[in-house]
Amino acid sequence: MPAAARALGLEVGRLGAPHGLAGELKIKLHAGDESALFHAKQAVAVLPTGEERTLVVDRVRPTGRGAIVRFSGVGDRDAAAELTGARVLVAREALPPLAPGEYYLADLIGVQVTGPDGPVGEVVDVVVHPSVNAVAVRLLDGKVAEQPLLPHWVGRVSVKERTLELLTLEGLIV
Repeated sequence: MPAAARALGLEVGRLGAPHGLAGELKIKLHAGDESALFHAKQAVAVLPTGEERTLVVDRVRPTGRGAIVRFSGVGDRDAAAELTGARVLVAREALPPLAPGEYYLADLIGVQVTGPDGPVGEVVDVVVHPSVNAVAVRLLDGKVAEQPLLPHWVGRVSVKERTLELLTLEGLIV
């Protein structure tokens, strides 16, 4: 996620296809960030083109695989379709406090990654796949690799200390 977008808030999900004819959209909320949009009154949609649109959240309702969201001023299917694929960001102040040890996925951007033998690189992005969340890591040699965020590969994560410790490098996908 570009630094300018991160300054607008924390990414909590991505908008999918329109739902119905009245301007509602499907939204895939990031794992671990599921409740974030339910607390926000405003969001920023960062379209695939890079355009940013500030939106007022009218209503969010959970579904089995995410949620359905309605924004003020998005009154029909065509207007909703214009937002498809957008990243949804909300202000940190609008989010509920986290329990000790919890973090939002966006908090991982910029943390230093270490492995069993020392420094590995830095998290440069969060990648959300249908089955697993991952981080993009700029390795020490400049290449970018993906690391799924699964317990058998990822050990300790400390947003406060800005570190993510890998138990093994076998999960890195270059």
